Amino acid sequence: MKEGEKEVKEVGKDGARLATPSAENVVASGQAVPQKPSGSLLAGSISIGSIKPVKSEAPKLKTEVKPLTQEDLERYWKEAGEELGLQELLGYATVKMGERPGLIEIDAKSVSFHDEFKPHRIEVMEALRKRAGMPMLNCKVNPMFIEKDDVLYSPSDKYNAMVKQNPRLIALRKLFPIIDY
Repeated sequence: MKEGEKEVKEVGKDGARLATPSAENVVASGQAVPQKPSGSLLAGSISIGSIKPVKSEAPKLKTEVKPLTQEDLERYWKEAGEELGLQELLGYATVKMGERPGLIEIDAKSVSFHDEFKPHRIEVMEALRKRAGMPMLNCKVNPMFIEKDDVLYSPSDKYNAMVKQNPRLIALRKLFPIIDY
């Protein structure tokens, strides 16, 4: 290329040529080409080698965490229920220390406790963590299961159980005396 010529890079939408000046042209026109000065960086750039670790000047807080006892846990459970207005709900469960530190187990006394407790779990745990001073405290809910006996019932036992639920079966039996119950 000759001095003063422009290098053609692209053609625009309307067919006009778009040109950008080459480094030679910039030097020829009298403008200086930016060069890296020795020992310094270009403006806006950083060197990885110049990053130095920063020491934290925040004071280290020494907090003693006393171990959580069963009595304290029960007291915190009751206080959390009073604070959050959930005394009745939390009364349907007992709380005990878990197998490992930082874990508590909640044993339900009713079948529906788990579903009723679920929406309040976070706020109850936050109240317990605050009271115990243990931010890593977590819980495990042990639901109550109804034990079912494997007993064979006679037809009369079944009929008597159904009569307790719906006494109108006695009148139905009188209408159809041939059917053996």
